[in-house]
Amino acid sequence: MARRWIAEHHTIKILMEPRGAIVGFTMKRYSYLLFVSRRFFGIKRVRTQDRVVARGGYSTPQVLELISTLYPQGA
Repeated sequence: MARRWIAEHHTIKILMEPRGAIVGFTMKRYSYLLFVSRRFFGIKRVRTQDRVVARGGYSTPQVLELISTLYPQGA
């Protein structure tokens, strides 16, 4: 089982695991997710109500896959 470290505060959320890290900045309508992993390094914008990190099982690769499914044209 992979070890994960999750910190959730009002606007800043951090997820660190062996396969990557996500730093989320949550605003009223959108979340800006900074990804650091082998597969992707960059920022993605998603709607806050989509809850992609929770739906992705708090796994960096699964969250990236879910975002590409939900936002095929980008956000």
